[in-house]
Amino acid sequence: MAEAFATMFQDEALVVKSLIESTGIEAEIGSEHFMEVYPLFFPSEGGIKVLVKEEDLEDALAVVAQYRESKASPKA
Repeated sequence: MAEAFATMFQDEALVVKSLIESTGIEAEIGSEHFMEVYPLFFPSEGGIKVLVKEEDLEDALAVVAQYRESKASPKA
C-alpha cells in the first residue's frame, strides 16, 4: 500500500478516503482501529494516513490535489 494522504485530523482522513473511493479506487486508513485507542500516537508517526494500492497511487494523488485545491479556493 502507498500513502496518498496524511493528516492530523481523523475527520479529514475520512473525507479524503471517501473522495478517493468515489472514483472507484480502494482506500483504507492505516491503523484505523489503533487510532481510536491511541489518538495521540499518530502525530509522532506523521499523522493519519490514507493508503491505496501502488497501481492506484497516481490517480489517488490527483483526487487529493483536487481536494486541496478546493480547500484553498475562497468560498463564494
